[in-house]
Amino acid sequence: MNIPRVIIIVVTSLLFTVSTSAQSAELLTPQNIEGYIDSVRDLQEISKKYGAEKIVSPDISSGGSMAGAASPFSMAIAQMQGQQAYNEMLEVIKRHGFPDLDQWGTTADRIMRAFAANSMKTGLPQMDEQMQQALEQIEKSNMTDEQKDAMRQIMQSSMQMMDIYADVPETDKAAVLPFMSDLETLGQQ
Repeated sequence: MNIPRVIIIVVTSLLFTVSTSAQSAELLTPQNIEGYIDSVRDLQEISKKYGAEKIVSPDISSGGSMAGAASPFSMAIAQMQGQQAYNEMLEVIKRHGFPDLDQWGTTADRIMRAFAANSMKTGLPQMDEQMQQALEQIEKSNMTDEQKDAMRQIMQSSMQMMDIYADVPETDKAAVLPFMSDLETLGQQ
């Protein structure tokens, strides 16, 4: 495996972040998954109004915490409090069955973690092996020590993310499975 392919895998993993934080005791239901999907479609109008970067797009690079990077919706909601878009988003998500943006963010994080885990289910063992091979190649490469350190950090973050995918509750993965196509489509919009 060459280094650019490893970087692509890492970036892809980070785009479909997952969380190590404790899961809510509430089960994901078809109703709240459908509510999430429908709310995201409606939130796209607010996104156009304020600019996509202002609506549920956290800066996961700040702080560098794996938990923060793994809960992008909850993190974005926390960052948005006090902004004008926050109240408009609250109106939208309430129409879709969520009492507040915190619950919506937590539900959205769980749905996306389950989506990612289902998407990667068959590839996790192979990806782990490929990451180990890539780390070995980094060590043998002609890169400077500084470049090797940077690559090791990227690889370690990616391996931590893959571990998190493996920890997504089976109940969440099963609940999201019937909605995989809708979620894929939503991610492409």
